[in-house]
Amino acid sequence: MQRRILFSGLLAALALSAAACTDDTPTFTGEDNFPPGATPVTREVIFPASEFFRVLGTYAGYTRASDLSAVVVANQFDEGLNAHALARFGPFPTEVTYRRDGVEKRDRAFNYTTSTLLLRVDTAASTPGPVTVQVWRAAQEWERTSATWTTAVDTGAVERAWTEPGGTRGALLAEGTFAGDSAAGDTLVLALTGASVASLADTLTGEGVVVTTSTVGGRLEIFEMVLRIGVRPDSALPDTILVQNLGSAADRTTVYTPEQPTDPGVISVGGVLSARTLLELRPDQPVPNCALGVVCGTVPLRDVLLNEVSLLLRPLDVPNGFDPLGPVPLSLRLVDEVGLGRTAPLGARVLGDDLQRTQIHSFVEGDSLVVLPISNLARSLALADTLPRTFALVSELVGFTQPPTFGVARFDAEPRLRIIYTLPARRPLP
Repeated sequence: MQRRILFSGLLAALALSAAACTDDTPTFTGEDNFPPGATPVTREVIFPASEFFRVLGTYAGYTRASDLSAVVVANQFDEGLNAHALARFGPFPTEVTYRRDGVEKRDRAFNYTTSTLLLRVDTAASTPGPVTVQVWRAAQEWERTSATWTTAVDTGAVERAWTEPGGTRGALLAEGTFAGDSAAGDTLVLALTGASVASLADTLTGEGVVVTTSTVGGRLEIFEMVLRIGVRPDSALPDTILVQNLGSAADRTTVYTPEQPTDPGVISVGGVLSARTLLELRPDQPVPNCALGVVCGTVPLRDVLLNEVSLLLRPLDVPNGFDPLGPVPLSLRLVDEVGLGRTAPLGARVLGDDLQRTQIHSFVEGDSLVVLPISNLARSLALADTLPRTFALVSELVGFTQPPTFGVARFDAEPRLRIIYTLPARRPLP
């Protein structure tokens, strides 16, 4: 399983009830905390976040499949998604070096022997096994950054469609089944003949491989592909086999159909198109002040002690087979030039340590929430400024430049806000 950054305790099954006012046990006491004659009272309210947040818009199309740090294969996953992985390996050797009788020798004449293709699978972002995988020789030239399900090359100067949608396939080179259980591990090992490797090494006709799955409903996310070739030099002893590993990380992509959903009426984050949603935070809104059972008034945020502030997002179904399956890391970034809309540049990460470890795991439909802790951000804005500030909810991992997930996370456009705060309440006169 691919290594993930985890954060425990952020998912909660909280009832999204109407606005409520309750008194709870004070979180602290002491004469220095409040004016004389006042007692600390801690309250919790959950209400529509629109009173503090405004969704400005959801945008996508910032990245493409070639930017992903993994490739995906799928066959009618979730009744819709088909995906094939394209990869080229290299550089293949033009000569080999070995030692014989203590002397270093070089040979430009050699043959490929039985080799293996290692596929390392992110089991958290894949369907459970068994999933059968095929590796085909690609029979048509393709361009990594512009290839799609229907187009092999689209560089502007050159545009060429696939003769077979999803990547034109030649001979079947290898086939195997990924078990998807803890005993089998996260690696699928496929055997390739020497002739198959030689066809991939042919720079005149070799166009790499097309990786597919024949398992209907299956989807695998593959984060590493290594071709481990065996080479036998002509001048070496018959039992001399040299082994060399060839990677594909710099020359691979995923072609898929249909497209990632981009419904503007929901909050969307991540996915192959790196969807983001702009949120405007208005810190000048008051909170209820109805301690000791009196009729509720209001009090500004800056006049209470903010113990905890969380944004509650209700997940929605993801169509077209783009359910993320595994964790989706969430982050919040400052946006200054809001008027630029989808082209507004992202600023500094806020609450990076808090939100960066927030993960979306598997949900029970309609019965779970994602809880984003924004306490420090809310405190700083409430104390420092009353002007609205805009932030982008994005999916990213610290230190990674590629989009971290193929699937996209979608949430209801009307989130809720949970605020736990402490305020002074006057003691009743005797």
